[in-house]
Amino acid sequence: TKKKKKKGTGEKPKKVIPVKEESPSDYHSSEDEVDENEIDEGRGGYRKGGYHPVKIGEWYKHRYQIKKKLGWGHFSTVWLAQDSKTGGHVALKIVKSAPHYTEAAVDEIELLNCVVKHDTDGEKFVVKLLDNFMHSGPHGRHVVMVFEVLGKNILELIEKH
Repeated sequence: TKKKKKKGTGEKPKKVIPVKEESPSDYHSSEDEVDENEIDEGRGGYRKGGYHPVKIGEWYKHRYQIKKKLGWGHFSTVWLAQDSKTGGHVALKIVKSAPHYTEAAVDEIELLNCVVKHDTDGEKFVVKLLDNFMHSGPHGRHVVMVFEVLGKNILELIEKH
């Protein structure tokens, strides 16, 4: 007997993008304390499925040391970090740990990798994803994306002028 295909779903199978794993021993963190002066998003988002508590000076992947908070949004927090391998600065985007945020982050990684593959000369003016990995914390497993550091955000520019 032939199997009938379902019609009308219009969904394509999801492509799985491997995210580099990080073991719990790949970082050290005082995860239970949150500096209230550094958090604009409020403490309520720091729970299972939510934001990962980050502290200035922490190391991620034995490579990236947190220097300061750059911003936050519904999806993630973003941190300025020093890359011990290159000596330069990078932006770490640490995504909330709930499954739908993780899926969205994997999609973002896939899209950014696709851009890089088709923009070998770097002429498309899209932020460069330099690295990505998983980080385990008290509120779950978080996708961490490492980007080149860009300039000020538009809101900051508007407020200053």
